[in-house]
Amino acid sequence: MLGMGFDVRTASGAYTPDAGELALLAFCNASRAQAGLAPLVWNDGLGQAARAHSTDMAKNGCYQHSSCNGTGWSTRIAKYYSPWTALGENIALGGSNPRDLHDDWMASPGHRANILGPFSEFGAGIALGQTNFGVWAYATEDFGNRGAITPATIPTLPSGGIAPRIGGAEPRELVVNYFHHNGAAPKSVRAMVGSSCVNLSKTAGSATNGTYGASRTFSGSGCVPVVFEAIRSDGVRIRWPADKAVLVGVGAGGFYCAETTTAVPTQDCGGGGTTPTPGPTPAPTPAPGDTSELKSLRVVAKPGKANTSAAVIQVQAVLPQLGTFDPSSGPITIRINLGRGADWGTTIPATCGATPCLKPNNKLTSYNGKVGKTTIGFVRAQNGKWKLRFSAKAQTLGSLDPGKVEVTLSVDGRTFTGSATGELKQSGLFAD
Repeated sequence: MLGMGFDVRTASGAYTPDAGELALLAFCNASRAQAGLAPLVWNDGLGQAARAHSTDMAKNGCYQHSSCNGTGWSTRIAKYYSPWTALGENIALGGSNPRDLHDDWMASPGHRANILGPFSEFGAGIALGQTNFGVWAYATEDFGNRGAITPATIPTLPSGGIAPRIGGAEPRELVVNYFHHNGAAPKSVRAMVGSSCVNLSKTAGSATNGTYGASRTFSGSGCVPVVFEAIRSDGVRIRWPADKAVLVGVGAGGFYCAETTTAVPTQDCGGGGTTPTPGPTPAPTPAPGDTSELKSLRVVAKPGKANTSAAVIQVQAVLPQLGTFDPSSGPITIRINLGRGADWGTTIPATCGATPCLKPNNKLTSYNGKVGKTTIGFVRAQNGKWKLRFSAKAQTLGSLDPGKVEVTLSVDGRTFTGSATGELKQSGLFAD
């Protein structure tokens, strides 16, 4: 299943599209490229209008272009997107996989006409709702034109996606749009999948207005970061997303994966190129001594003797001194590179039912939680630093090799990293 489509917001409360909604734009642009049309650009206003309509249909059980209270569809969109010169809308009820939603729309003449219509901007919304046939996805695509988009303002990588984003061992579709209005064919287009580089082939359109993709299977259990990258004909290196990675959920451990992570892949896939210098972005002022390094790191990986899915993972670490810290405020992701032979990761959700998965003590100096076979705790020492204690049982591990062990921890909107040398013993891999 892809992004749940609920009202995903940032810590500041601002709207942000989810991975499934952005993937709908990637598939839409692939069809437009195949027809020789310029790609559409994501617009937050259209995205909010589409999200609001999908949520309205899911909550109130109606399935129509007008809002469930009878408000006309164009009136609704105009609340978020104005002034406009052209509008269009597609809706669907069924599965949440963006590939399936897009293919169904393209098979319908009216919906296909919107996808290939005289528009320049796009927004989408996916929400889950109870129907007589179970929990289904209500999906909305909104199209618009304000005359604000020119070929020169279309991003080099308008959108990308992984479908399905959450799943098991089935093949996943990696897809990214490429556009360069006054250039030539890109020098390379690839996906950075975890610590691997995956070359993408053109699947639709032309060299300067095309879509690139590949099929990829994932093994194990946990969350794998994916970033798309292109090197243009002028040598400029572009990434999508620009400052984060989409997390692909794999197996049982991937069900709770967050949408994205700031712990992006850092490998160099070759091909040269220069990265444009981004403009300044606001950042929180760090507390004195605040760094991103995990200290006193210890990792233990013990494979099951007779059962490869009975492994135990343990992590201990000390976080830097932090001004404020609330590990219960959002999902927690831990990824471990276990030497040369295996990668492992998991995500602990923010809530378990109606309560946070991590429960604080009265003084807010200790947070502890248990999700299935996973336990995690954060304890604040007298010097103000936080100690992590983590254990996951009944896990699946590949072959283990001695060597560098790297740990990435994403918690409370921050990312911490640490490394240690791993020694292979009879009972498993030990690193400290």
